[in-house]
Amino acid sequence: MHSKLWLAVVAILCVSVLAACGGAPVASPATATPPAPATATPPAPAALSIRLALPNAEYPIDVASTKKAQLKDGLFQEPAAPGSATMSKIQLGAPEAFGDLNADGAEDAAVLLVAQPGGSGTFTYLALVLNDRGSAKAVGSFLLGDRIVVKTLEIRSGNVIVTMLDRKPGEPMSAAPTVELTRTFRLQSGQVVEAK
Repeated sequence: MHSKLWLAVVAILCVSVLAACGGAPVASPATATPPAPATATPPAPAALSIRLALPNAEYPIDVASTKKAQLKDGLFQEPAAPGSATMSKIQLGAPEAFGDLNADGAEDAAVLLVAQPGGSGTFTYLALVLNDRGSAKAVGSFLLGDRIVVKTLEIRSGNVIVTMLDRKPGEPMSAAPTVELTRTFRLQSGQVVEAK
């Protein structure tokens, strides 16, 4: 008698629990809908890096005959003068800095170009490069000096901070650069300008 009563109570409880859960049938493996295949989401433009593109980008620079230097593996070469065996060289220098230069959320770059146009000078330029959906778009360059040493390069709040060693006024170019300077640059109307 007790066992029959107990079975009845258990049956009522099971029916109550199923009713409370909505009684939704559980899909069997044969009838279950397979999940939709995962699709790769392309990265947002801001996430695309230009770091690998820098050694093969085209840079505006006034020492090149066409005022542009298309680097290949970090180097551009051309005759120093028409018919000359002496080569003018422009190469990507170090250090590099990364940050947002134009407030679009993408990682831009500030790089150094070291130019040896065939004479005794070695000219260092600061070049600013915008991130154009992962492509490196160099927008301008600025001559920092002849035979100088750049110690640090960084991008802060859209400004480029250059710490470098130069010479005292009147010192010969043969003297080692020992005067430390900090200079600030920014992109303004598509040009690299120095903050005064």
